[in-house]
Amino acid sequence: MNNLIQKAIAKAIIIHEGQVRKGDGKTPYVLHSLEVGIVLSSYTTSEVLISAGILHDVLEDGKISKEEMTEEFGNEILSYVELLTENKSISNWAERKAENLNRLAGNKAIYVIKVVDTYVNMKDLLAAIREQGEGVWEKFNANKEMKMSYFERILADTKTDMPSDLLEKYVSVLKDLQYSEYTAKKIEEIGFKE
Repeated sequence: MNNLIQKAIAKAIIIHEGQVRKGDGKTPYVLHSLEVGIVLSSYTTSEVLISAGILHDVLEDGKISKEEMTEEFGNEILSYVELLTENKSISNWAERKAENLNRLAGNKAIYVIKVVDTYVNMKDLLAAIREQGEGVWEKFNANKEMKMSYFERILADTKTDMPSDLLEKYVSVLKDLQYSEYTAKKIEEIGFKE
């Protein structure tokens, strides 16, 4: 397979086989990786960056070694995926997230992949909350306040470098999550009739 993006998609499908998203517990995880790649392709034509976006979670799963990544995708993609990979030896959630964002701060192009990853995560989280209610927050390793603080830190770190339409989308979903206890109500609950 010569096309780098197709190769990344094929590898992501294999690595994430059988995994599902935490929010709803049924959506195949690989759809997240693919959506990150699709959204990134709106902001760059770099096959390397798009491929790194698609592969951003593969090292965390441990189903591929760094050597195999280098052999299949080269040192550049490996280094980008390593930057995006959290240090799992840091057990404290907030400290682990902060360490990762501190590493990313030195590379704005790769930090944009993190922005897109987080944007897609926030969209999926909001959809799950709207479907299942506020209890969705309890499925994660951090409470709502901690996760919101993390999302806001990413915004603060990147707002001057983020493409303007991505910034608008990010802020919109962030605000919806901030007030999710109000947006989770269904139309039927407020008495709307057709």
